[in-house]
Amino acid sequence: MRGNAISTAYPSETEVQRSYKLNMLIGVAGAAFLCAFGLNALVGQNYLLAMNLLAMALLGMVALVVMRLTTDPRYGAYGVSTIAAYACLYLVASGGTDATGPLWCYPLVVIIMFLMGLRLGTILAMGVLVVISVLLFVPDLPIVVADYATSFKVRFLASFLALTIMAMIYENLRASSEEGYRQISAQLRAASRTDELTGIANRRAMRQMLDAELARSDRHGGEFSILMADVDYFKLVNDRYGHAIGDELLIEIARRFSSALRKHDTPARWGGEEFLVLLPQTSCTQARQVAEKLRQQIEEIDPAQLGMQEQTTVSIGAQCISKAEGIDDLIEQADQLLYQAKRLGRNRVESQING
Repeated sequence: MRGNAISTAYPSETEVQRSYKLNMLIGVAGAAFLCAFGLNALVGQNYLLAMNLLAMALLGMVALVVMRLTTDPRYGAYGVSTIAAYACLYLVASGGTDATGPLWCYPLVVIIMFLMGLRLGTILAMGVLVVISVLLFVPDLPIVVADYATSFKVRFLASFLALTIMAMIYENLRASSEEGYRQISAQLRAASRTDELTGIANRRAMRQMLDAELARSDRHGGEFSILMADVDYFKLVNDRYGHAIGDELLIEIARRFSSALRKHDTPARWGGEEFLVLLPQTSCTQARQVAEKLRQQIEEIDPAQLGMQEQTTVSIGAQCISKAEGIDDLIEQADQLLYQAKRLGRNRVESQING
């Protein structure tokens, strides 16, 4: 089975935070405006308008509270956008103050597009446009109390449509830019955790995995082990065949390690010709068995395929966390066992259960 590959995908935390902050900012600002206009309508004794504006402000704040409690920005986006859509329709139908209500539809459609995103924002904005057209041009609707000139209706719908299209174009460009940023960030993140030559985890990534595995072991119990492996006489390979052949050999070793390991095991290039393998939920005895399997895998490499004559072997030190006081001590002990294997003749595995 293949060993773990480093994941290049990760949740877009930046997008979530952007959405949350945007919902909160627009929602609070919108509620403040609605309250101010609602109080002004109340003072002017336009009680129906005041009631609607204040109710919209209250519902908007409720949506933001739910978003904060659930930490799900969709509640804020959907709630505020729905209120914005209703505000558009109400202001067109009622006329607002002195028949100026439709003018507020322009910023509201932009808010809908920003909060809902391109697809849902377009659907909602176009739905609002259709309903507004009905309100303006279907005669004798009982819910429409405002009276607009025909030229105003046509120009308002045309300008509303133009602004909606511009908001769609902007949102499309923003979303495309955001996706490109996410892809580049994922690639950079993967590159920072992946060995450029072999494609397996690098030292930095492995250190993070070891710390995480230790924390998991402390919380839930259970052992884990590591293997420290070093290619025997690798300097002679570089000296005799050149660094290009040496690199090909390292790539083949990494491939065989990955193929021979379980899915949740992780090999890493620790440095130079040295590899470290993390074996979760693995005892000392099991670690030695895995190490022997890996040693045999490397011993079976056909040197002729790499343009070499000598057989490739590795020496491995195997150690488990129960024998160590921490990650640094675990690595140090595995390293000592590795060099013990070197001293005893190479192409062998050493652990504290030898014999």
